[in-house]
Amino acid sequence: MSLIKLRHSFTLTILVVFGLLGMKQAIAVLPFEASEAELSRLPILCQVKLGYSLKSTQANIKLYAGKVGPDWQHIHHYCFALKFSNRYKNAYGNKGDQKFYFQSAMGEFKYIFDHSSPSFWMRPEMHVQKGKLFAAARSNAEAVKEFEHALQIKPDYIQAYVALSDLYKNTSQKSKSITVLEQGLEIAPHSKSLQRRYNRLTGKVFTPPPLTAEQTTQTDSPPTPVEQAAAASVVNSTTTPAVSASPPVVAPVKIGTPSNPYCRFCPPE
Repeated sequence: MSLIKLRHSFTLTILVVFGLLGMKQAIAVLPFEASEAELSRLPILCQVKLGYSLKSTQANIKLYAGKVGPDWQHIHHYCFALKFSNRYKNAYGNKGDQKFYFQSAMGEFKYIFDHSSPSFWMRPEMHVQKGKLFAAARSNAEAVKEFEHALQIKPDYIQAYVALSDLYKNTSQKSKSITVLEQGLEIAPHSKSLQRRYNRLTGKVFTPPPLTAEQTTQTDSPPTPVEQAAAASVVNSTTTPAVSASPPVVAPVKIGTPSNPYCRFCPPE
């Protein structure tokens, strides 16, 4: 009987210990407000928006509010998403904290996508950062969707090609990684970040393929007469004011008398 009681007591002790550990993990979650160190690792527009003492001057607020545009009023949610993404990565090994930070970041991403304008110019960047968080959480299919969504919005967005190529490389999909780099380099052949990755994977320097005959014709063919006429009309309409032609001068018919030939009703001399 005493042995049974001892076992029950030991079990209860273990449960209490694990309960306290769980409470300790919950308490370990950082306060919502970003620290000065966290703010210093965010993009400068976030440092300005969130009031980082070294960057949030009136001049910078005016400058970055103008750069961001009307969605400046919502951009702090994107900054919160980046903050929680960084916390997720820093909490490696603590699944409880990581789960909390991941959900918090996704909530902030959802807010900024739902409330910013559909044409907001920062959307490609936001999709890439959301994709990077999915990649860190090993949700690779979701990460690929985010990177591809960024490229649908902005096909020349280099950071999306970089992120997608890195994801394929890190998941042992070398051929896909090279294909993505080639697609990006066809658009931006002088991108150092893409060229560097391509060289590491292939040992080569990417050279854009030569133009096809059709592309050469489209690029080098002289303008057609219709295009020339249209261009001339634009130039004339913008540089030379239209002048209406003067009607021809017609001499009046001579009537009347020899001394006054234009007097119809003058009596004869």
